[in-house]
Amino acid sequence: MVPSQSLRDASIVTGGGRGIGRAITLRLAVEGPVIVVGRTPADLNSVCGEVAAAGGSGIPCVGDVADPSTATRAVESAKSQGWSVRNLICNAGIGKGGPTQTFDPAVWRQIIDVNVNGSFYFVHACLPSMLEQERGAICLMSSLAGVKGVAYDAAYTAAKHALVGLAKSLALEFGKQRIVAVAICPGFVAGEMTDRTIHGIMRRQGLAEAEATRKVAEANPQKRIIPAEEVAEAVALVCSGTIPSLSGQPMILGGGA
Repeated sequence: MVPSQSLRDASIVTGGGRGIGRAITLRLAVEGPVIVVGRTPADLNSVCGEVAAAGGSGIPCVGDVADPSTATRAVESAKSQGWSVRNLICNAGIGKGGPTQTFDPAVWRQIIDVNVNGSFYFVHACLPSMLEQERGAICLMSSLAGVKGVAYDAAYTAAKHALVGLAKSLALEFGKQRIVAVAICPGFVAGEMTDRTIHGIMRRQGLAEAEATRKVAEANPQKRIIPAEEVAEAVALVCSGTIPSLSGQPMILGGGA
C-alpha cells in the first residue's frame, strides 16, 4: 500500500505537557505536527504555545490516558487536522514506592492503569492508521526499572517491565508493516519524578538536598542526572526510521548502569 501523500505525518505524545514529555514534544515538533496529551490544560497550552512560537503545529488533547476514550479522541484530533499518526510516544506515567507487604492495592491498580493499560489503549487506537500507511514508530517510555528489579518499588517496576514486553510483542507482530516499537529505558532524568526521589532520600536519610542529589546522580556511572532533552533525542532517533532494527530492543539510557 502506498501512503497517502495528502496527509501530514503527525506524532502523539502522552504526558507531553511537562518534564520528559515536554522535551519530546518540542523535539518532534521540529519534524512535524504534534498532538499533546495530558491532564492539565495549562501545561498543554503552554507547550503548544512554545511549538507555535517556533513555527510548528501542536494541538492539546486533555484527558486521562487510563480512559480509553482519551486515545480515541487524540487520534480523531489528528484526523480532523488532515494528519496521519506516524509516531506514538507513550510517555505518561506515574510511580509510587513502598514496602510490598503494605502497598495499597488501589495504588497498584492506578500505576498499572496509567503506565500499562494507558499505553495499550493508545497503541490500539493508533495501529489502524499505521497499518494503513504501512509505517510507524511506537516509543514506550519504560525505565531502567524495566530491565532490572528495584526494591520497594514493585508496582512501578512491574509496570515498566510490562512495557518492555509489549514493545517486543509489537515488534514481532508488525515488523513486516514497517512499524518499529521500542521501549525507552532511561535512568534518573531531570524532572518531577527524580525530584520526588531526591526529596524522599532527604526525608529518610536526613540529608541536605545537595547530598541527596549527589546520591541519585551516582546511580549513573557518568555521575549525572540525565537531561530530558537527551531522552527526547533518543525518541527522535527511533521516530526517524533510520534504524528499523532497533525494533523490539530496550533502548537503555543509563551511561552503563
